[in-house]
Amino acid sequence: MNKKMRKWLEANGLRADATELEAWELYDKLKGEGIELIGVEPGKRSAAAGNPAQGDRGNQDDGGEVPATRTETDPGLQAQIDAAVVRGMVAEANRRNAVQDLIVVAGLGDHDGGTFARQLLDNPQIDVNRASNLILTELQKRNPPIGSGAHVGREAGEKLRDAITDGLLMRSGHRLAKPADGAKEFRGRALIEICRELLELNGVSCRGLSRMEIAGRALAAGSTSDLPFIFSSVVNKNLLQAYNEWPDTWRPWVAITGAMDFKEIHAIKLSGSPDLKGMNENGEYQTAFFSDAQESYRVITKGIKVPFTRQMIINDDTRALTRIPQLFGTSAKRMEADAVYSLLTANGAMSDGKNLFHADHRNLAAAGAVLGSDSLGVGRAAMRKQKGLKGERIDIVPAFLLVPVILELAAEVILRSASLPTAEMSAGVHNPWAGKLTPVADPHLDDASEKAWYLLGSPNQAPVIEAAFLEGEEQPYVEEMIDFNSDAMIIKVRHDFGAGVVDHVGAYKNPGE
Repeated sequence: MNKKMRKWLEANGLRADATELEAWELYDKLKGEGIELIGVEPGKRSAAAGNPAQGDRGNQDDGGEVPATRTETDPGLQAQIDAAVVRGMVAEANRRNAVQDLIVVAGLGDHDGGTFARQLLDNPQIDVNRASNLILTELQKRNPPIGSGAHVGREAGEKLRDAITDGLLMRSGHRLAKPADGAKEFRGRALIEICRELLELNGVSCRGLSRMEIAGRALAAGSTSDLPFIFSSVVNKNLLQAYNEWPDTWRPWVAITGAMDFKEIHAIKLSGSPDLKGMNENGEYQTAFFSDAQESYRVITKGIKVPFTRQMIINDDTRALTRIPQLFGTSAKRMEADAVYSLLTANGAMSDGKNLFHADHRNLAAAGAVLGSDSLGVGRAAMRKQKGLKGERIDIVPAFLLVPVILELAAEVILRSASLPTAEMSAGVHNPWAGKLTPVADPHLDDASEKAWYLLGSPNQAPVIEAAFLEGEEQPYVEEMIDFNSDAMIIKVRHDFGAGVVDHVGAYKNPGE
């Protein structure tokens, strides 16, 4: 077969190392499919290639010159053949490049000495789609999925995830009563090495990958590395620890409820329970009627986000997993306290048009007085003489004394001394306030006034302020997502919380002096 014919056949699917017999077989196949090779003399078949096909007109061996043919007298046809050869060569080069890229990504370039890769590259009949399927099959042979029992089971994977999570928590300062097995090993392990181990455990070869590529694959959406789950768990536990440890002085005296949505919550202020009445003339019980006034508020959402990038993994920077979530936890607590105490100190208008603390509400001292036994007595009397919407007595018993922190010591002395701490009283005089009120001090009150103090009843008897969490979730919520624009895992914290004034009868204010 002459050289030009063989070159044309190679551009159309013949392997470069194919034998002469294979070349003639392809030639016969193309002719059998009706492809006319006009103007191209195939040359002479050797004995090894079998008998000449009928109609072949060649009379030279593989090394002979191409005899004069119709091609030489038809330059246009020859140009078409040359162009076809070039197109075939370009297509083959593109195929090899695409297959080579798949091999590199899969980490199979050096596998079994490169034999598998050469088989894919040197066979023109293996296109990109077929190569992808063959590579996937080869990877499954080398790295069976978790749970197949060949390498690592699901239980081992979960144990590793727990060990890494606890190790990172210990690194951030958590004292775990019973850390997972192996946690101490991961306490000092670099993040990039944790990424590598998780990827390889789940069948992703890291051979030949740069540290940036390893970090990117570990963070990638849909990755089986478990890294996003682990990081999210560490963030959540660090945030909740800080959230739960931060003081929330408002909870004891505020009514807490749940909200199903973000619609307005209408807190119903009922009058006291009506008097029980005798049966009517027909022997029927009489119906009770309640007077009511509505106050409303709603749950709102506040949040913040922080990215965890590949650079942070490579730099072994864990701040986004440790310190920053702790700050988010305290921020959530401040959000709650700001909302509640601002309602008390702002003294806003209620549904009746009057401020929360108002002379008409009988819950505001006529004149400011220093915190003491006498002024407390006046405030207690005002609360116990409060009446409901229909004029019925409801007898609100004060349960909490709220003071700015500058008055905290004075409140503690008054409420916890065995004898009445008054200069003109002897040491043996009984203290009537001992154990009667629970003192609450908060700096939010100092911001409004360092002199004013408040009495509040139990939220079970007469709630003044009500707070609501969305669907009863009394803590911030953490979620993570992959941002393809920045190649980072975005950690987002949100908190759904609302508070509103519901009634005035359970509170009393003295401006102090």
